[in-house]
Amino acid sequence: MKIKISLLLFILFLLQSCNEGVIYRNFDSNFENNRWSSNASRTFSFALEKEENANLVLHFGHIYDFQFKSIPLEVNITYPDGNKETISLDLKIKNEKGEDMADCSGDVCDLYYNLKNNFHFEKGTYEVVITNKFNAAYLPNILGVGIQVTK
Repeated sequence: MKIKISLLLFILFLLQSCNEGVIYRNFDSNFENNRWSSNASRTFSFALEKEENANLVLHFGHIYDFQFKSIPLEVNITYPDGNKETISLDLKIKNEKGEDMADCSGDVCDLYYNLKNNFHFEKGTYEVVITNKFNAAYLPNILGVGIQVTK
């Protein structure tokens, strides 16, 4: 019985340490037929209870061997004081050699891109809207998109 309790405590410790440093994490995988319609947006809202110096990270999930080298995205951030910021980016999916830049396991790839490094977040509610600016009806082979706030 002591071994089972010890094992359970060890597993709980491992699970807790995996999330250490994560203040907020949300990943939206609700893409019908793995397609992200052009000019469609995904919205993420989170509240911080105290001021934090942290990173704002974009999480982009796609199927292995994605057919595009990069994709155009627009990220709009609304700060607690009402100020807004727009970040336009061409998210690189493949390097110069044509290799995936994401961490891939089987057919599932996760690409992380730092939008803000060591940024001073004020206490309050934030809204982050990620918009697909791909120049076609939809972007195929999408598994999801999300954000993380990490220390």
